Amino acid sequence: MSDFNLASYLEHSKKVDVSDLDFTDAPLHPLSQDEIHCLTYMMEIEAHTIVYLKGILSTCAIRDPRTTSFLSCWAYEEFFHGHTLRRFLEASGISFSPARVADVQKEASWRDWIEGIGSSLICQISRHFHAVYLTWGAISELTTLEGYGVLAERTQHSMLADLLRRLAKDERRHFSFYYNMAREHLLPRAAQKLTTAVIKYFWMPVGGGVKPDSEVEWMNRFVLGDSRGAEIAARIDATIAKLPGLSWFDRLKRSREDSLARLGKLAPGLAASD
Repeated sequence: MSDFNLASYLEHSKKVDVSDLDFTDAPLHPLSQDEIHCLTYMMEIEAHTIVYLKGILSTCAIRDPRTTSFLSCWAYEEFFHGHTLRRFLEASGISFSPARVADVQKEASWRDWIEGIGSSLICQISRHFHAVYLTWGAISELTTLEGYGVLAERTQHSMLADLLRRLAKDERRHFSFYYNMAREHLLPRAAQKLTTAVIKYFWMPVGGGVKPDSEVEWMNRFVLGDSRGAEIAARIDATIAKLPGLSWFDRLKRSREDSLARLGKLAPGLAASD
């Protein structure tokens, strides 16, 4: 993983450019119900970014000027990820309530509140909370960009594939920031121990704590349920395991296996892609 150039990122940050895409063509290529389900989940999690930002800015992470500079652009870009996914889905004939995003945020508010209190307490007892946050962010961004890649490869909708690759390009930059910063902040042994404890006992897949557990498990199975998904989960684990003190990391493999064990057979259509 090459070093992240924060100055260049700040200079060139912008919303995802889809000005060349004609969204009126979206309905010409029908989406499967699984694709609609997956994209709706992705849209809602991207739209929830502003709540994540609120929580992080209430912790000691705000003391790092590089992080606050990055987050200012990150939240803007992530908002337009959710906005663009909604625009595509609505162009494809999928209707959403105007209050859809607010309803999702309301359902998740109690857990966000508990997590915020927990993060604040960790900040009070350890100066290494930032390493935890950065590591968690690296896992989430890498998982998200891989998820976009899976759906882009799988879909028969050429516009959707193009759109998802553009979103993944942004997510790769986000991942690069989190990963490189985490590598730096994990150098102290105390930071490694704290991060290991928090990740081992509290980590959840992307969307966990926001969406119902059944929805999180459905996404796990849909994105990672086939043999290709097993390879991707192993690749994510191996990448995170290169961070200082995280050679043990295997959360994606475990999460994938747990979801498959609980939900049984592969989701419709996945077996055929093996």
